[in-house]
Formats: sequence, structure tokens, C-alpha cells
Amino acid sequence: MKHQQAVYLQEMGITRWQVRKPTLFSHLSVTVPVDLSHYSLLVLSSEADFSHPLMKKILKAFNFPVDAVYNCSVAEFENLQGPLPEYIWSTFGEISEPVGHKLLTSPPVAELENSPPQKKALWEQFCAFN
Repeated sequence: MKHQQAVYLQEMGITRWQVRKPTLFSHLSVTVPVDLSHYSLLVLSSEADFSHPLMKKILKAFNFPVDAVYNCSVAEFENLQGPLPEYIWSTFGEISEPVGHKLLTSPPVAELENSPPQKKALWEQFCAFN
């Protein structure tokens, strides 16, 4: 279920099923919900993008401490529950994000590294929210 769908269900008072005893289902892959309340930025990117040296420079320029940033894949994003951080940055292009969040989009960081116009476009997106 996509995050947006889960939010709609939650607003209607319908909660998603939660496994109370995950040890009974150890043969299945059960993911523990992530508490995103102490993060300022959610980055949807590959591990290679997130560990790229340019990523640290961009986060510093945006004034986001590394410990205030959570990285996940698109599949993990769609299964997230609960409130999301104010800023969401996707290196996979456009995503359907919940209303009320500040969405930044860019190409993968490795591609962004060699393209000043795309870096400028990302910076302009960020500045538009501040």
C-alpha cells in the first residue's frame, strides 16, 4: 500500500493491520516501522547515490545535518507509515508525495555531479521553499 493511501485510510479512522507477534512469522520478512519524527529530510535514492561524496556537500549546502536525514528506496517509501518529514528529495524523478510536504526532485547524484544546470535547478527548488 502506498503511503498516500495509508494516510487517507488513517484520516478515515481505518488503521493498517499490524502483526502483534512477528516472531510467529519469522519465515516472512517483517519490516519494523521507522519513526521519521526526528528527521528533517527524507531522501529517496539508491545506496550508491546516498554514499556519493556530492550528497554530503548538498546536504551541507541545504543545512541538513547527516543525522537528520533518512534515506530509503521508492519501495520502502511506499510502505512507510506515520508522518513524513517536511522535506522529501527524490533522485528518482517525480513521485506522488503527500500534500503539505516540500518535494525536491533531481536526477541521480552521479549524473547531477557533472551537470551544472541540474545542480542549479535543484538549488532553485530548495530556495523556492525558503
